[in-house]
Amino acid sequence: MDRYTKAVLTVIAVTLVVLALRPGLPAPAQAQTAAAKYEVTIPKAWGKYVAYSNNNLLLEAADQTMRIVDVEGKAPEYPRVKVIIRWQ
Repeated sequence: MDRYTKAVLTVIAVTLVVLALRPGLPAPAQAQTAAAKYEVTIPKAWGKYVAYSNNNLLLEAADQTMRIVDVEGKAPEYPRVKVIIRWQ
């Protein structure tokens, strides 16, 4: 019984020493990049950028047509045109 107790206490002591020395060792550097939640491509033919609000883009085409484009989502469903506004 005495040998068993000494062995267990030795293992505990070695573990505590390793834990105590661990913060002093330098940790390996890890790259942390912020990946985009969604990545979409908007065709230039849809028009030039005018505004952005509520995850929607407002684009103006050469013929004065305004498009509201929903950009929150993944391809192939997104980006999608929600509204086309034509002035008369």
